[in-house]
Amino acid sequence: MQSNQIDPFINQNTAPADVGEVNSSDDTLLAKLNPEQRRAVLTTEGPLLVLAGAGSGKTRVITSRVAWLVKHKDVHPAQILAITFTNKAANEMKERISALIGLSARGAWIGTFHSMMLRILRRHGEMLGYRSQFAIFDTSDQERVMRDVLEELNISKRTLTPREALNRIGSFKNKGMTASDIRKSRSSYMAEDLARIYEKYQKALFERNAMDFDDILLQTLRLFAEQPHILARYQHQFRYILVDEYQDTNRVQYDLVLQLSDMHKNLCVVGDDDQSIYSFRGADVQNILDFEKDFPAATVIRLEQNYRSTSVILAAANNIIQENTARKHKRLWTAIDGGEPIMLYRAEDHFDEARFVARDIARRLEAEDKPEDLSFAVLYRMNALSRNVESALRDSNINYHIYGGTRFYDRREIKDVTAYLRLIMTPDDDVAFRRAVQVPRRGIGEVTVERINALAGENNASMLEIARNAGIYEDLSRSAGRVSGFAKLIEGLRSKLEQADSDMNLADFIRLVEHSSGMIAALEEEAERG
Repeated sequence: MQSNQIDPFINQNTAPADVGEVNSSDDTLLAKLNPEQRRAVLTTEGPLLVLAGAGSGKTRVITSRVAWLVKHKDVHPAQILAITFTNKAANEMKERISALIGLSARGAWIGTFHSMMLRILRRHGEMLGYRSQFAIFDTSDQERVMRDVLEELNISKRTLTPREALNRIGSFKNKGMTASDIRKSRSSYMAEDLARIYEKYQKALFERNAMDFDDILLQTLRLFAEQPHILARYQHQFRYILVDEYQDTNRVQYDLVLQLSDMHKNLCVVGDDDQSIYSFRGADVQNILDFEKDFPAATVIRLEQNYRSTSVILAAANNIIQENTARKHKRLWTAIDGGEPIMLYRAEDHFDEARFVARDIARRLEAEDKPEDLSFAVLYRMNALSRNVESALRDSNINYHIYGGTRFYDRREIKDVTAYLRLIMTPDDDVAFRRAVQVPRRGIGEVTVERINALAGENNASMLEIARNAGIYEDLSRSAGRVSGFAKLIEGLRSKLEQADSDMNLADFIRLVEHSSGMIAALEEEAERG
């Protein structure tokens, strides 16, 4: 099986053909770095903590460090694991490294914790009992599963909603806790109920050959614990590990980093304890504060020169943050003198606050010879506050653009298409079936779906299999034609996919699904109705 195939270890003594002796003082990779940045790039062996203040050029340091390892330290790219916290940051890192050394960087493992660990699970998930092509459930899929779990345990929504239950379980997972740990902790009067929910929820996911987002990391830890040779393989492979935004790591991420770096100890973490803002998501700033305890031989480098802000901004920031008691000492400085004084306006309420922002922007625009050259950013604590700001800007005839909103993959129509694709690829994905069968509307309501679900449970079959044979079930007699018609649609699309020649790419197949299912026609009709 694929999960049992271990790729041959990369020969650590093999260097790219173009690597040679380099005078570090002349190398272009180091030319634009300040002394501390250069030191962070050249300190390649052993544990390294880079305390990188805001705007201090940490991304340049990380990308230059990866490029230096490949170009001058005889390191094969596949022996480098570089972890970031967002896909955007990962893509930027890849682009910058490619700009520095071109195709020489191809093969390096660069991505988020979740994308890198998912890559490992895709190779070895069968060792944990998962079938190939297991699904990663999004929020709406998780809520559907949790709703069924709570109903099965007779826990009402008044006691705990599906979303609340998922948040509690997610918090436990971020701490690396199992159902057994919850029972032992007795951290809540609901500890026993939460443990039962956790167990049922995990069982329901496993039966659907699925994981949720938090499982990606937790199941990787489980894989390493149950299959030590797999852990040893990746410990051997990753000679150099870099972790960005280390102050935002949680317990599970911390454990993964420590385990993977245990063989070579060439671990470089970059972060700033002063910028730790994700404790509500399980981040533990203690991970960066205790790095020197975990690695007594660690080198510590402080990046304190700021390239982004004026001295006025930095003076204010330094004076505020120095009041923090639990922090690594650093004091940012900049060569950019001056800057506008900071204004503090104490508003009476949200409406007064929004009007002040609009008036100040209008004043600055009127005072400018070329107002079209000016741009302003308005930051607010939560989306609910945007409405007042928008109203005030409109009243002042100021054009604006809202950034954020619903993410692409969270859009209803994208989730609908994804559900079809998942069901075509994995016929026993009941969560995908429940979504796809009702999109677009085809006379199959929630009551029918629940009957199909009940029959699937009674017959130990998937919901799609029940739909395929709808005609033999009395409970589905009134809707048998529509239900079996949907099953034939899915089977027909799967057949098209299996028979597709090289002329049909993924985009073509998605278009086929969109039109064959009736989704496009339904959206067009919806648009016409306004």
